[in-house]
Amino acid sequence: MSSRKILTNILKVVVSCLAVYYVVSRIDIAEIMEKVRSADLLLLLAALAAYTISQLAASFRLRNLFNLVPITITQKENIKLYWLGLFYNLFLPGGVGGDGFKVYLLGKYKKSNLKTVIGAILSDRVSGLSIIVILLLVFIPMLDYNIPFKNLAWVAIPLVAAAFYLFLYIVNKKLLPAFPRVMGWAICVQMLQMLSAVLILASLHIDARHMYDAYLFLFFLSAIAGSLPITLGGIGARELVFLWGAQYLGVNEGSAIALSLLFYTASAITALPGIIYTIKPAAILKES
Repeated sequence: MSSRKILTNILKVVVSCLAVYYVVSRIDIAEIMEKVRSADLLLLLAALAAYTISQLAASFRLRNLFNLVPITITQKENIKLYWLGLFYNLFLPGGVGGDGFKVYLLGKYKKSNLKTVIGAILSDRVSGLSIIVILLLVFIPMLDYNIPFKNLAWVAIPLVAAAFYLFLYIVNKKLLPAFPRVMGWAICVQMLQMLSAVLILASLHIDARHMYDAYLFLFFLSAIAGSLPITLGGIGARELVFLWGAQYLGVNEGSAIALSLLFYTASAITALPGIIYTIKPAAILKES
Protein backbone atom coordinates (compact mmCIF):
# COMPACT_ATOMS: atom_id res chain seq x y z
CA MET A 1 0.00 0.00 0.00
CA SER A 2 1.37 3.40 -0.96
CA SER A 3 2.11 6.05 1.65
CA ARG A 4 -0.64 8.21 0.13
CA LYS A 5 -3.26 5.49 0.67
CA ILE A 6 -2.02 4.90 4.21
CA LEU A 7 -2.32 8.61 4.97
CA THR A 8 -5.80 8.72 3.41
CA ASN A 9 -6.96 5.79 5.53
CA ILE A 10 -5.51 7.36 8.67
CA LEU A 11 -7.41 10.56 7.90
CA LYS A 12 -10.63 8.56 7.50
CA VAL A 13 -10.08 6.93 10.88
CA VAL A 14 -9.50 10.38 12.38
CA VAL A 15 -12.70 11.71 10.77
CA SER A 16 -14.66 8.75 12.19
CA CYS A 17 -13.21 9.29 15.67
CA LEU A 18 -13.97 13.02 15.60
CA ALA A 19 -17.52 12.40 14.36
CA VAL A 20 -18.18 9.79 17.05
CA TYR A 21 -16.72 12.10 19.73
CA TYR A 22 -18.92 14.97 18.51
CA VAL A 23 -22.06 12.81 18.64
CA VAL A 24 -21.23 11.28 22.03
CA SER A 25 -20.56 14.72 23.52
CA ARG A 26 -24.03 15.92 22.51
CA ILE A 27 -26.25 13.02 23.49
CA ASP A 28 -27.41 11.42 26.72
CA ILE A 29 -25.65 8.05 26.56
CA ALA A 30 -27.51 6.76 29.62
CA GLU A 31 -30.85 7.50 27.92
CA ILE A 32 -29.80 5.68 24.75
CA MET A 33 -28.48 2.67 26.67
CA GLU A 34 -31.76 2.49 28.58
CA LYS A 35 -33.68 2.55 25.29
CA VAL A 36 -31.50 -0.28 23.94
CA ARG A 37 -31.80 -2.33 27.15
CA SER A 38 -35.60 -2.03 27.17
CA ALA A 39 -35.97 -2.87 23.47
CA ASP A 40 -38.20 -5.81 22.54
CA LEU A 41 -35.84 -8.72 21.81
CA LEU A 42 -38.24 -10.58 19.51
CA LEU A 43 -38.69 -7.50 17.33
CA LEU A 44 -34.92 -7.02 17.23
CA LEU A 45 -34.47 -10.62 16.09
CA ALA A 46 -37.09 -10.04 13.40
CA ALA A 47 -35.18 -6.91 12.32
CA LEU A 48 -31.98 -8.96 12.14
CA ALA A 49 -33.74 -11.57 10.00
CA ALA A 50 -35.11 -8.91 7.63
CA TYR A 51 -31.65 -7.38 7.23
CA THR A 52 -30.02 -10.76 6.59
CA ILE A 53 -32.59 -11.59 3.92
CA SER A 54 -31.94 -8.18 2.35
CA GLN A 55 -28.28 -9.10 1.92
CA LEU A 56 -29.20 -12.40 0.30
CA ALA A 57 -31.39 -10.42 -2.11
CA ALA A 58 -28.47 -8.06 -2.74
CA SER A 59 -26.27 -11.01 -3.69
CA PHE A 60 -28.87 -12.08 -6.28
CA ARG A 61 -28.90 -8.53 -7.63
CA LEU A 62 -25.13 -8.59 -8.09
CA ARG A 63 -25.17 -11.99 -9.80
CA ASN A 64 -27.59 -10.63 -12.41
CA LEU A 65 -24.86 -8.21 -13.41
CA PHE A 66 -22.09 -10.81 -13.23
CA ASN A 67 -24.02 -13.05 -15.63
CA LEU A 68 -23.94 -10.34 -18.30
CA VAL A 69 -20.22 -9.51 -17.98
CA PRO A 70 -20.09 -12.55 -18.26
CA ILE A 71 -18.56 -14.08 -15.14
CA THR A 72 -19.19 -17.77 -14.59
CA ILE A 73 -19.99 -17.99 -10.91
CA THR A 74 -22.44 -20.21 -9.04
CA GLN A 75 -24.91 -18.67 -6.61
CA LYS A 76 -23.16 -20.51 -3.77
CA GLU A 77 -19.80 -18.98 -4.74
CA ASN A 78 -21.47 -15.61 -5.19
CA ILE A 79 -23.02 -15.66 -1.70
CA LYS A 80 -19.69 -16.62 -0.11
CA LEU A 81 -17.92 -13.84 -2.02
CA TYR A 82 -20.66 -11.38 -1.07
CA TRP A 83 -20.40 -12.25 2.63
CA LEU A 84 -16.63 -11.89 2.52
CA GLY A 85 -17.19 -8.39 1.15
CA LEU A 86 -19.74 -7.62 3.87
CA PHE A 87 -17.23 -8.56 6.54
CA TYR A 88 -14.47 -6.39 5.10
CA ASN A 89 -16.90 -3.50 4.65
CA LEU A 90 -17.48 -3.46 8.41
CA PHE A 91 -14.18 -1.81 9.13
CA LEU A 92 -12.50 -0.78 5.88
CA PRO A 93 -12.69 2.94 4.96
CA GLY A 94 -15.83 4.01 3.12
CA GLY A 95 -17.45 0.59 3.19
CA VAL A 96 -16.02 -0.24 -0.25
CA GLY A 97 -12.98 -2.27 0.73
CA GLY A 98 -14.90 -5.52 0.38
CA ASP A 99 -15.76 -4.59 -3.20
CA GLY A 100 -12.08 -4.13 -3.98
CA PHE A 101 -11.32 -7.59 -2.66
CA LYS A 102 -14.10 -9.07 -4.80
CA VAL A 103 -12.58 -7.44 -7.87
CA TYR A 104 -9.18 -8.91 -6.99
CA LEU A 105 -10.49 -12.45 -6.46
CA LEU A 106 -12.64 -12.47 -9.59
CA GLY A 107 -9.78 -11.12 -11.68
CA LYS A 108 -7.31 -13.67 -10.37
CA TYR A 109 -9.37 -16.84 -10.12
CA LYS A 110 -12.07 -16.29 -12.74
CA LYS A 111 -9.69 -14.61 -15.19
CA SER A 112 -12.21 -11.80 -15.59
CA ASN A 113 -11.41 -8.45 -17.13
CA LEU A 114 -10.91 -6.07 -14.21
CA LYS A 115 -12.59 -3.15 -15.95
CA THR A 116 -15.80 -5.10 -16.57
CA VAL A 117 -15.78 -6.56 -13.04
CA ILE A 118 -15.39 -3.08 -11.55
CA GLY A 119 -18.20 -1.85 -13.81
CA ALA A 120 -20.55 -4.61 -12.62
CA ILE A 121 -19.80 -4.09 -8.93
CA LEU A 122 -20.03 -0.30 -9.27
CA SER A 123 -23.35 -0.68 -11.10
CA ASP A 124 -24.60 -2.85 -8.25
CA ARG A 125 -23.68 -0.11 -5.78
CA VAL A 126 -25.26 2.64 -7.86
CA SER A 127 -28.50 0.65 -8.26
CA GLY A 128 -28.85 0.55 -4.48
CA LEU A 129 -28.08 4.25 -4.14
CA SER A 130 -30.61 5.04 -6.89
CA ILE A 131 -33.41 3.33 -4.99
CA ILE A 132 -32.35 5.07 -1.76
CA VAL A 133 -32.56 8.45 -3.53
CA ILE A 134 -35.98 7.49 -4.91
CA LEU A 135 -37.19 6.58 -1.41
CA LEU A 136 -35.86 9.88 -0.06
CA LEU A 137 -37.88 11.65 -2.76
CA VAL A 138 -40.95 9.65 -1.71
CA PHE A 139 -40.55 10.72 1.93
CA ILE A 140 -39.77 14.41 1.33
CA PRO A 141 -43.42 15.54 0.80
CA MET A 142 -44.40 13.71 4.00
CA LEU A 143 -41.94 15.58 6.22
CA ASP A 144 -43.20 18.23 8.61
CA TYR A 145 -40.44 20.61 7.55
CA ASN A 146 -40.36 23.59 5.22
CA ILE A 147 -38.45 22.32 2.18
CA PRO A 148 -38.78 24.42 -1.01
CA PHE A 149 -40.90 22.68 -3.68
CA LYS A 150 -41.10 19.55 -1.53
CA ASN A 151 -44.45 18.56 -3.07
CA LEU A 152 -42.70 18.29 -6.44
CA ALA A 153 -40.09 15.81 -5.19
CA TRP A 154 -41.89 12.83 -6.71
CA VAL A 155 -41.50 14.38 -10.18
CA ALA A 156 -37.77 13.65 -9.97
CA ILE A 157 -38.25 9.90 -9.40
CA PRO A 158 -38.30 8.94 -13.12
CA LEU A 159 -35.19 11.07 -13.62
CA VAL A 160 -33.29 9.00 -11.04
CA ALA A 161 -34.27 5.75 -12.78
CA ALA A 162 -33.29 7.23 -16.14
CA ALA A 163 -29.95 8.35 -14.70
CA PHE A 164 -29.17 4.80 -13.57
CA TYR A 165 -30.07 3.45 -17.03
CA LEU A 166 -27.71 6.02 -18.56
CA PHE A 167 -25.04 4.98 -16.05
CA LEU A 168 -25.30 1.35 -17.21
CA TYR A 169 -25.10 2.51 -20.83
CA ILE A 170 -21.89 4.43 -20.13
CA VAL A 171 -20.24 1.80 -17.93
CA ASN A 172 -21.01 -1.28 -20.02
CA LYS A 173 -23.80 -1.62 -22.59
CA LYS A 174 -23.86 -5.37 -21.95
CA LEU A 175 -25.41 -4.65 -18.54
CA LEU A 176 -28.47 -2.84 -19.96
CA PRO A 177 -30.69 -5.98 -20.22
CA ALA A 178 -30.32 -6.39 -16.45
CA PHE A 179 -31.84 -2.96 -15.74
CA PRO A 180 -35.38 -4.10 -14.78
CA ARG A 181 -34.18 -7.11 -12.78
CA VAL A 182 -31.47 -5.16 -10.96
CA MET A 183 -33.89 -2.35 -10.11
CA GLY A 184 -36.41 -4.92 -8.92
CA TRP A 185 -33.86 -6.58 -6.65
CA ALA A 186 -32.68 -3.16 -5.44
CA ILE A 187 -36.24 -2.24 -4.45
CA CYS A 188 -36.56 -5.57 -2.65
CA VAL A 189 -33.29 -4.95 -0.77
CA GLN A 190 -34.29 -1.47 0.40
CA MET A 191 -37.83 -2.52 1.34
CA LEU A 192 -36.40 -5.28 3.53
CA GLN A 193 -33.95 -2.86 5.11
CA MET A 194 -36.76 -0.37 5.70
CA LEU A 195 -38.73 -3.20 7.33
CA SER A 196 -35.71 -3.87 9.53
CA ALA A 197 -35.62 -0.19 10.54
CA VAL A 198 -39.37 -0.16 11.26
CA LEU A 199 -39.03 -3.27 13.43
CA ILE A 200 -36.19 -1.61 15.35
CA LEU A 201 -38.32 1.51 15.89
CA ALA A 202 -41.17 -0.70 17.11
CA SER A 203 -38.77 -2.54 19.43
CA LEU A 204 -37.88 0.84 20.95
CA HIS A 205 -41.60 1.32 21.73
CA ILE A 206 -41.91 4.25 19.33
CA ASP A 207 -45.55 4.56 18.27
CA ALA A 208 -46.05 4.28 14.49
CA ARG A 209 -47.88 7.61 14.53
CA HIS A 210 -44.83 9.41 15.90
CA MET A 211 -43.01 10.57 12.78
CA TYR A 212 -41.90 7.24 11.33
CA ASP A 213 -41.57 9.09 8.01
CA ALA A 214 -38.93 11.39 9.53
CA TYR A 215 -37.02 8.50 11.11
CA LEU A 216 -37.03 6.56 7.84
CA PHE A 217 -35.98 9.63 5.87
CA LEU A 218 -32.97 9.99 8.19
CA PHE A 219 -32.35 6.25 7.95
CA PHE A 220 -31.96 6.38 4.16
CA LEU A 221 -30.07 9.67 4.27
CA SER A 222 -27.60 8.11 6.72
CA ALA A 223 -27.14 5.17 4.33
CA ILE A 224 -25.86 7.57 1.68
CA ALA A 225 -23.60 9.32 4.20
CA GLY A 226 -22.23 5.96 5.34
CA SER A 227 -21.36 4.97 1.77
CA LEU A 228 -19.15 8.02 1.22
CA PRO A 229 -15.42 7.17 1.40
CA ILE A 230 -14.68 9.71 4.12
CA THR A 231 -14.93 7.56 7.26
CA LEU A 232 -14.04 4.10 8.55
CA GLY A 233 -16.85 1.92 7.20
CA GLY A 234 -19.32 4.80 7.55
CA ILE A 235 -18.83 4.93 11.33
CA GLY A 236 -19.58 8.42 12.60
CA ALA A 237 -21.09 9.69 9.35
CA ARG A 238 -24.37 7.83 9.90
CA GLU A 239 -24.63 8.98 13.51
CA LEU A 240 -23.99 12.61 12.54
CA VAL A 241 -26.85 12.48 10.05
CA PHE A 242 -29.19 11.05 12.68
CA LEU A 243 -28.12 13.63 15.28
CA TRP A 244 -28.37 16.70 13.05
CA GLY A 245 -31.42 15.40 11.21
CA ALA A 246 -33.26 14.70 14.46
CA GLN A 247 -32.67 18.30 15.52
CA TYR A 248 -34.04 19.67 12.23
CA LEU A 249 -37.00 17.32 11.91
CA GLY A 250 -38.02 17.40 15.56
CA VAL A 251 -37.65 13.71 16.38
CA ASN A 252 -36.15 12.31 19.56
CA GLU A 253 -32.35 12.36 19.27
CA GLY A 254 -31.90 9.40 21.59
CA SER A 255 -34.30 7.25 19.58
CA ALA A 256 -32.63 8.28 16.32
CA ILE A 257 -29.16 7.35 17.59
CA ALA A 258 -30.51 4.12 19.09
CA LEU A 259 -31.94 3.23 15.66
CA SER A 260 -28.55 3.89 14.09
CA LEU A 261 -26.66 1.79 16.66
CA LEU A 262 -29.08 -1.14 16.56
CA PHE A 263 -29.17 -1.22 12.76
CA TYR A 264 -25.38 -1.17 12.63
CA THR A 265 -25.34 -4.00 15.16
CA ALA A 266 -27.68 -6.00 12.93
CA SER A 267 -25.43 -5.39 9.92
CA ALA A 268 -22.34 -6.39 11.93
CA ILE A 269 -23.94 -9.62 13.19
CA THR A 270 -25.06 -10.47 9.65
CA ALA A 271 -21.59 -9.83 8.24
CA LEU A 272 -19.62 -11.72 10.91
CA PRO A 273 -19.95 -15.17 9.26
CA GLY A 274 -17.90 -13.70 6.42
CA ILE A 275 -14.83 -13.99 8.65
CA ILE A 276 -14.75 -17.71 7.79
CA TYR A 277 -13.86 -16.87 4.19
CA THR A 278 -10.96 -14.61 5.16
CA ILE A 279 -8.93 -17.70 6.12
CA LYS A 280 -8.75 -19.08 2.58
CA PRO A 281 -10.50 -16.55 0.32
CA ALA A 282 -9.15 -18.23 -2.81
CA ALA A 283 -11.13 -21.36 -1.92
CA ILE A 284 -14.37 -19.46 -2.53
CA LEU A 285 -13.81 -19.48 -6.28
CA LYS A 286 -12.85 -22.49 -8.33
CA GLU A 287 -10.57 -22.12 -11.32
CA SER A 288 -12.69 -21.96 -14.47
